Order: sequence, then structure tokens, then C-alpha cells
Amino acid sequence: MRKRELDDAPALVVCVGKSCVAREVSRALAEQTRAYAAACGAPVRVAVIGCLHVCEKGPVVATYPDIEFYKRVDFPRACRLVDELAAQARALAEEQSESPTPELR
Repeated sequence: MRKRELDDAPALVVCVGKSCVAREVSRALAEQTRAYAAACGAPVRVAVIGCLHVCEKGPVVATYPDIEFYKRVDFPRACRLVDELAAQARALAEEQSESPTPELR
């Protein structure tokens, strides 16, 4: 995955580089978290990416669009991050729907 493949929607990006932790562990985390996000109806994309260059601290995830890194993430923590991102996305959508549309003259 590349940044240009992301829109402005919130995402949780899971590193699947080979130096952090076994790739199977990171990929399983991504799949489980993706399933959790879908089951909750969270407007959060869960994606995998190559090495994030914070090796030996994995599984490592990053949030998008506000880039924050988290190390040694397990499934419960990933779920909490999805919940936080979803809450932010919903608040932003609500804020945008409440803001008046400017009149064109």
C-alpha cells in the first residue's frame, strides 16, 4: 500500500515488514482487526504496508491521516485504535453536516 492509495478516510496501517515480528502475526492482526472494523460498521480502513522502519517493536501500526505510531500492538489494542478512529471520523462527518453551506451569488 502506498500513501496515494489512501484517501482522507481514517485508516489503521499494519506493518508486515519481516524484521519486526513474524509476518504471519502482523497479517493475522490486520485480518482480525479488519473483521472487527467491518462487524462494528466502523468507517476505518485496515491495511497492510511494508516496513515502517521501526523494527523489532512489532507488530507496529500507524494511524492515518494523523500519523501516529504504536508498537507491540495486540488485537485488543488494535480494536481500541479502530474505535478511536471511527469516533473521530463520525465527529468530523457530523461537524461537516452541521456547518452551513455558503450561498453562491
